[in-house]
Amino acid sequence: MIRPGTIKICGLKEPEHAVAAAVGGADIIGFIFAPTRRYVDPQTARRAIDAAKAAAIGNLVAVGVFVNSPVADMNAVAEEAGLDAIQLSGDEDPDDLQGVGRPLIKALRPPAGTSPDALLGVIERWNATHPPVTFLVDGFRPGHFGGSGTRTDWQLAAFLAAVHPIMLAGGLTPENVADAIGAVSPLGVDVSTGVEVEGRKDSAAIHAFIKQARSAFSPQPEWR
Repeated sequence: MIRPGTIKICGLKEPEHAVAAAVGGADIIGFIFAPTRRYVDPQTARRAIDAAKAAAIGNLVAVGVFVNSPVADMNAVAEEAGLDAIQLSGDEDPDDLQGVGRPLIKALRPPAGTSPDALLGVIERWNATHPPVTFLVDGFRPGHFGGSGTRTDWQLAAFLAAVHPIMLAGGLTPENVADAIGAVSPLGVDVSTGVEVEGRKDSAAIHAFIKQARSAFSPQPEWR
């Protein structure tokens, strides 16, 4: 599901932008099922997912993003929307996730000053109890559970990426994603705010982000 060079376009609300992500070559499309301006109902998400998968050239994974939701609620939305995986972006406890019906991505939002050892401790507890398919390192902003456009600490993320396969989110844009990949060497990247214009997803920005990220993940060989 998550392979080296994975590109995730998140916070999608409309089928046209989900299709743009699929046609542009994204590997994962994400939909928010938490109270935020990017919230989408399961029926709308299902239409967007079906349209995007019909347009995709390769395998396309649909992920639902949840914040502190009961397992039963997540399973019900996942079934109705046709999700392939669930992303946990709240303060979930791995001990409370028995019976979850989809593979998990766990988002981490380390505040400034978080030590690498402290973050590794969180990761190790998840891996020992309810291991996700990957961890997503996002930027921290008080009162937000992601999607704020706040840049992640690339140095801390790079430390983690050297030990665990992580995806990088937080403040990424078409203009800086190549630098981020070079600095962090993540398994994949995730963007939402960085491909929006006036608060709405923009197909041209989605394509530009995917192009820049794909190029950075697959650098051209030098002529000798």
